[in-house]
Amino acid sequence: MKTMTKEKTKSPLLHTAAAPANDTIERSEFATAMRGLPSGVVVITSYVDDKPWGVTLSSLSSFSAEPARVSFSILRTTATAAHIRDHGTLGVAILSSDAGDLAARQAAAGQPKFLNEDDLLPQRGQRLGMPLVVGAVMNLECQVAFYVEVLDHLLVVADVVSAVGEKTNDCGLLYWNRTFGHFEQGVLA
Repeated sequence: MKTMTKEKTKSPLLHTAAAPANDTIERSEFATAMRGLPSGVVVITSYVDDKPWGVTLSSLSSFSAEPARVSFSILRTTATAAHIRDHGTLGVAILSSDAGDLAARQAAAGQPKFLNEDDLLPQRGQRLGMPLVVGAVMNLECQVAFYVEVLDHLLVVADVVSAVGEKTNDCGLLYWNRTFGHFEQGVLA
């Protein structure tokens, strides 16, 4: 077992502003601003009623390399958030550039997010048994390090405990201006 330094095991500190800003921009103005930021697209995988479940997110980011951690936010009333709170595990499928249909289906508002059998590799993740998505650039299995409830979301930081890649030379799927796309030789296609 790897010995962790005090710095790695230190509990996170939460600092809050003395008072929240009451002059933030309007929701529509904020949405317009964020549409200009291209983001990578992932499907966060888990289980609901013992069936593979996946929800599309574009909020995932690398949090640290040592230890290997990712972070993201998710609406706290979702089935995925409930799985995270109850089990502390999740999968992350970094979607390939040709996975726009899967991303759109798993992002559809108000629809169940069960993954179809043909969306999944036949085996589960090697460490945590998480669902693995066919054709993903990478499938990560993650153990939640901590989460914080912020407004109507969970802000999640998770340790990456396994990574399996299929299309490691693929640039991955991007989301920009309400559209899924990818780069082709340096040009957004």
